[in-house]
Amino acid sequence: MMPRAQWRRAGKRLSLWLPVLAVAALLLALNLWAARNLGRVDLTAQRLYSLAPESIEVARQVKQPVEVTWFYDLRNKSMVDALELLRQYEHANPLIRVRGVDPALRPAEAREAGIQFAGSAVLTADRRKLTINGGTETDFTNALIRISQRGAQTVCFTQGHREAMLDSLTSLDDLEDHGDDENLVARVEVHEQHGMAMARNALQTLGFATRGVNAGSLAQALPACAVVVAAGPRTPFGDDDAQALRDWTAAGGKTLLLLEPDTRHGLDALLADFGIARPPGALADPGSHYRNDPGSPAVSDYTRHKMTRGLPLSFFPGAAGLEPAGDSLPKGVVVTPLAQTSSQAHLPGQAPSRYTLMALATRNAQAASADGAAHPTLLVAGDSDFATNRHFATLGNGALFTSAVTLLAGQDALLTIRPRHYEGRRVELTNRQMRTVFWTSTVALPLLALMTGLVLWWRRR
Repeated sequence: MMPRAQWRRAGKRLSLWLPVLAVAALLLALNLWAARNLGRVDLTAQRLYSLAPESIEVARQVKQPVEVTWFYDLRNKSMVDALELLRQYEHANPLIRVRGVDPALRPAEAREAGIQFAGSAVLTADRRKLTINGGTETDFTNALIRISQRGAQTVCFTQGHREAMLDSLTSLDDLEDHGDDENLVARVEVHEQHGMAMARNALQTLGFATRGVNAGSLAQALPACAVVVAAGPRTPFGDDDAQALRDWTAAGGKTLLLLEPDTRHGLDALLADFGIARPPGALADPGSHYRNDPGSPAVSDYTRHKMTRGLPLSFFPGAAGLEPAGDSLPKGVVVTPLAQTSSQAHLPGQAPSRYTLMALATRNAQAASADGAAHPTLLVAGDSDFATNRHFATLGNGALFTSAVTLLAGQDALLTIRPRHYEGRRVELTNRQMRTVFWTSTVALPLLALMTGLVLWWRRR
């Protein structure tokens, strides 16, 4: 029989371990409950495993049953993560039902659905079927929007006035038959840099249809357009096209004008309808610019608006300044500056001032149409280069362009929804921000530490 002293020692040890065991049991129970009821907690800096609020809103707006079948490889972690992402749509709206299928385990079901490889999703709703290839949040959210709509909206790009071209990703392999024509290669490279193919592809990813409209046929094309984009016209619109665009916008059409300094575009009457002027000359902004180029005004502090929410720094190479008419705006017109320079910006021969780089102009429905049903809208930027292939993928330029189009198209849910990705944590600062960091970290904080030390020393001496 165990001596009494040993029993006492064993009891003391047990009393020490009981709280630890109790806490461990409590944590285990909480973990099991959270796994069943709360799902995963996303602690990544980029929120890689969480839906954006806009995606959740899209899911909640689904009014009919939607079945989503995700064909994925069980051995592929990214595809497994995509399935978990889809489960969040299901959690946001019970009308969305999600299934995961491995084509290798169920080849007959994959063949019946027309799926040849993993990484594809099939959405069905009310006899409509949509297949997408890709597993990003952008892919899934846009697919939900498209399956809920009857057709894709068309974004029309005007052509024939030396605008940036849509079809501008020509492979250099196509030049093999031309020998060593260096001039030809140079022309192709310039064409690539100043084209709009990346912008077009981004819009198509968001579920829009795109088409080019040649000069002289704008009036016939406008009824099928949800948004019209004039990306940097350098020669004037014809009178008929200019008047057609003006009438269409006045009747409720949505127009995006990307202008360039000192170009003749022939759309002055349209700008005057909304009280927007473009002074001559290109802007220089010593106070806020991209890298070391004052000719590329940079914007990180946008006007508070749903279009600019969450946008990173963007810049406008070789931009014209815009001047809304202020108190002398036409009746019923409201102009909202979305992006502005610093107060140090200036035009050639002009004193420094703050200029508008992008502005949204609207006119009330009653002033636009007899039935008051349409709200004419014009969005103007003083630069088109930011949306071209050369700069589209840099910082927030591409997001700024797609946000402008989605706003005009009424697809507010798509604003700020972009594919999640791991970032290199590189900080991009304007020169003004770099000066602030320098004076704060190199001068102010060391001086504060020195003064604090001197005060403590003086009090203790």
